[in-house]
Amino acid sequence: MKNIKISSFAFILIVIFLIINFVGYKLLYNHMKSNHEKDTEILFHDIKDQSADLLVKLIYHCEIEKPTLLEKHKMVQAYLNSHDLNVSLNEIYQKINAENKDKPYDIYIADENLTIQNTTHKADIGFNLSFAKKSFEKHRSKNIIGSSFPIRGVKTSNFLSYTDSYISKNGDEKAALLQVSYTYKNMEKELAKIENVIKKHSKIRGINAYSFGEEGFTYDMMIKDDPDYIHHGNELISIEEKARQLSQKLQNNDLLVEHFSKNETHFQRLYMSTQNPISEHLKIVYTILVIDEDYYIQINRLSFSMFFIIFLGLIGIFIISKIRDEEIRLSDQDKFVQSAMHEIKTPLSIITLNNELRQLEHGTDTYSEEINSALKVLHNSYRSMSFIMKKDQLTYEVEILNLSQIVEERIAYFQTIAVVNDKKIIFDIDSHCKVQISLIELTRLIDNSIYNAIKYSALGSHIKVVLTNNVLSFHNQGEAIEDKEKVFQKYFRENTTVGGYGLGLSIIKNISDKYGIRIQLQSDTSKGTTFTYIFECHTNDIS
Repeated sequence: MKNIKISSFAFILIVIFLIINFVGYKLLYNHMKSNHEKDTEILFHDIKDQSADLLVKLIYHCEIEKPTLLEKHKMVQAYLNSHDLNVSLNEIYQKINAENKDKPYDIYIADENLTIQNTTHKADIGFNLSFAKKSFEKHRSKNIIGSSFPIRGVKTSNFLSYTDSYISKNGDEKAALLQVSYTYKNMEKELAKIENVIKKHSKIRGINAYSFGEEGFTYDMMIKDDPDYIHHGNELISIEEKARQLSQKLQNNDLLVEHFSKNETHFQRLYMSTQNPISEHLKIVYTILVIDEDYYIQINRLSFSMFFIIFLGLIGIFIISKIRDEEIRLSDQDKFVQSAMHEIKTPLSIITLNNELRQLEHGTDTYSEEINSALKVLHNSYRSMSFIMKKDQLTYEVEILNLSQIVEERIAYFQTIAVVNDKKIIFDIDSHCKVQISLIELTRLIDNSIYNAIKYSALGSHIKVVLTNNVLSFHNQGEAIEDKEKVFQKYFRENTTVGGYGLGLSIIKNISDKYGIRIQLQSDTSKGTTFTYIFECHTNDIS
């Protein structure tokens, strides 16, 4: 488990999260879709049942009123046989309505083009009846007075039944078409029930009931008008064609759902065919038009949320892949450093031992000093590599140390290295501060600071080390440090022309963070670079 990197855990967690999110999206989508379909079907059946109650009552009254309506038609026909077709119809109108205070009967006379020219219902003058011409011709061929099932008026909320027959004049057997209508009263309660359902559901745009009698399509009984409804003239024939197609497509009690879009708005139309319980010759196809925009808005929001989460997940995976690349790079560098330690350790020991033997035999000279300086550099690098590899595995003993003493000892150690590199360390030590820290970690902090100052300072320059009370600073004159934050990262080297592993400052940062040592870094080309460390001096009050 130790070999598994954090990025691997994060990658697995993101993948699992995305899978769970996708499964949750599908479940929620299906749940929303199922609930929407169920709610729409429940609404359809509720309205259908309410409409059926209304139509049953209408059909019942139709069967009762039909004989009377036919008698009224005969009375009007007899009257017109002895009068001109343009005669005022008020006399016969009063006669056929004599027994009814609410005057439910109206008369319509259409010309040879089936356009209404004379009527007791003035609003219908000019209305063309060509859409029902086949029915009129069929009734004429059978020599009967045609009668319709109840239909709802286009411009009124009333339901009506119509009779029809041709009138002969001057030898013309189809000089005019006569229609007499009967308006059904007391339908307010049934309509109110349907309207209450409609008010509760603003998404309803249209409710229709197509009726089919023995002679085929009768009419579209509008219950609620929709914006796309076709009202006038020959265009009503398209309603008949649509009704016939529906009648052939639907079986009794089959529910058909049709989804479509218009002007970027989503709609749903539901159809069902039923047999009227009153009249076995009457078949009714109910249709409801519902706007689905709210549902699609919710689905779009859900889909957007899903895609947004996936987008964030992909960004997370991309970032983790970059982090993982960095982890692999650092891991490879760790392995390289560890390998370098093993490669350096034995040769370093041999060179050190032989140089010491040479000095004992021949004395110290310029060559031995340069070798000794190079060995100190190697030893410092080796200690840094060893420290960085073992810092999480070892616990260093914390002591109370004399800061000035340790600083002076480490300066003395590096003087040879500085001289060999044509540089000089000068120092000003004035402190009685004692610090509570491990000797190894304090040594690494000081050594790496001095070595970095030597390595990055200009030839012939001075490295100045100042210790005043609890403030220790290292100053050198060289190239300015540009990225003062990133320079403390492990393996980062701003100046790649100078050798090294990029470990020194990361070790200093780790030790400083561990012991609460504050670091200040100032660097520019003119004033040089100064690393300042502010220690917490040890007192007897520290527990």
